[in-house]
Amino acid sequence: RGPSGRAFAADLRRGGRCRRHANAGTLCTVAALAALIGGAASLDLCRAASAAVASVLPVWALERVAIVCATHGNELTGEWLKLRAERRPELVQRPSISSLKLLVANPAALNATRRFVDEDLNRQFLVESLGNMSLASYEAQRAKVLDACLGPKSSREEAAADFVVDLHTTTSSMGITYIAEPWSPVGVAAACWCKRQLQPIVDAGELPEVRVVLESLDRASSPHLISVGREGIMIEIGPVPQGLLRADACRWMEVSTSTLMDFVEALNSGQDLNLPPTAMVFRDISEKIPIPCDADGRPTAIFHPDLQGKDFEPLHKGDPMFSGLDGEVIRYDGEHGDVIWPIFVNEAAYYLRESGLGFGVALFEEVDVPAVVVDASLSRRGALRGGIGAGVREAGGAAAQGVT
Repeated sequence: RGPSGRAFAADLRRGGRCRRHANAGTLCTVAALAALIGGAASLDLCRAASAAVASVLPVWALERVAIVCATHGNELTGEWLKLRAERRPELVQRPSISSLKLLVANPAALNATRRFVDEDLNRQFLVESLGNMSLASYEAQRAKVLDACLGPKSSREEAAADFVVDLHTTTSSMGITYIAEPWSPVGVAAACWCKRQLQPIVDAGELPEVRVVLESLDRASSPHLISVGREGIMIEIGPVPQGLLRADACRWMEVSTSTLMDFVEALNSGQDLNLPPTAMVFRDISEKIPIPCDADGRPTAIFHPDLQGKDFEPLHKGDPMFSGLDGEVIRYDGEHGDVIWPIFVNEAAYYLRESGLGFGVALFEEVDVPAVVVDASLSRRGALRGGIGAGVREAGGAAAQGVT
């Protein structure tokens, strides 16, 4: 109590740290002091501090990081960032990262400027698919190579990559979107941290809106490339037409990825992340509202003008979604709740029969933000495994050789 007490508390906030809990160390110290001082008030403080420490989630240091581009070969913005980072490693390299790989996931599709050669690469990472040697498509085989380099997915504890970042673009009006999956607490925390860090630039009108989408998939059921790593996240930038580069989108990708690497450095070095206990996110419920199609899969309706370009804006029961060939208006029937938040509205990739034309459904919800801190005992050093072939490059280094 009093000036001396406040000064001592300030010293604790600046200094004392528990090695086990890193940036939660002040709470450990305060709890111990409260227990020594005694009394009802200090006992309440001790309990509160102990509860806060108990909520801390120890995680591995993110020392081996992979930034992956061209998972879809007609999304060129991620490769542009890779080329930029090879010339200016400081965009993505941070002191605490011992091994940073810049990877082209689908080089054959990239060379052809196609989403994929045989099938969508970002749907090939189920454990059973990775273990099925009879799957002969180019993407099925490429997934096995990536799993050998970054995984294996079958054993999270043995994953070579501590953090996998997958860069994407969309033709939908998604701005800057960080997509996390609930099995990766680091991915969820990173997305919320980056959104907060970038908000002043958004408010200044220099960036589009930054949003967080939280998928509903656990690690086992996720078919996505990021699921082979120990932790992972996707960045989605849009709108960007397929097969071309736009200066604004390239900048958005650069800023969003560089900010994500700032999070990695802050986490690894034990800085106070000042994460909020909760955050509002768009939770993808893994459902899609299909557009009417004929027997051959050709659309018999188009997106209604009131929905076009309205990603992340509430769609209420009775609001128009599509316009039919005869001019009829097809309205939302409330199947997923009275209010939903559409995502990937009129995404060009969904015109492929394999994907199914329509738009994704999200709910705007408050979720807990994992209070991640690095457990130093889990730290490890060493480079990511090689063998990925053409398109793999250490930041600032030469391309690796191996399987193509």
